[in-house]
Amino acid sequence: MAKKTIGTEIAKFQYFYPYTVALVGAKAEERTNFMSCAWHTALSFDPPLFGVLIAKKRFTHQVITKAKEFTVNFIRSDQALLSAQYGRKSGFDLVKTEKFPVKLIPSRIIQSPVIGDAYISFECRLIEIRTYGDHDLFVGEVLAIHEEENNFNEQGVLDPQKTLPLLYLGSDFYCTVDPNSLAHVLPD
Repeated sequence: MAKKTIGTEIAKFQYFYPYTVALVGAKAEERTNFMSCAWHTALSFDPPLFGVLIAKKRFTHQVITKAKEFTVNFIRSDQALLSAQYGRKSGFDLVKTEKFPVKLIPSRIIQSPVIGDAYISFECRLIEIRTYGDHDLFVGEVLAIHEEENNFNEQGVLDPQKTLPLLYLGSDFYCTVDPNSLAHVLPD
């Protein structure tokens, strides 16, 4: 067993990474804004609920609160620069969709757009906001899914031979999966 150190002063809480990167955003009062987000998770199958954690100081927090909806757009590893741009620049200072253009396409059910180059996007209607420390958990009911064809197998598992998801390691480092490491592992 490797030697471990134990610390109680936690500076950067990113030891649980990597996480897939999603561009989360919404449109409210004619302003569309997205931000890079690694803190997100599925919350329920039935109904389909998805949560994103956003700091109160973020412009996207304000936009989603006003819109009462949001989209979650998962991007590929070759889009790391886009993630850095949307994560490090603030919507308070500039219109990110103009400064760093992305193809926006209309949602099927909600008013906020999805990102056309995402390999999968969720349309979510906001059902709850709950505060946890310095972040708020935005819980959305997934109303529609936009999926690029042929990226997932019959079981709904992403095929890394076709799409390499962007993974965030923290502190502005990114990586992806090794497609050769794919294994279907079943217990005895």
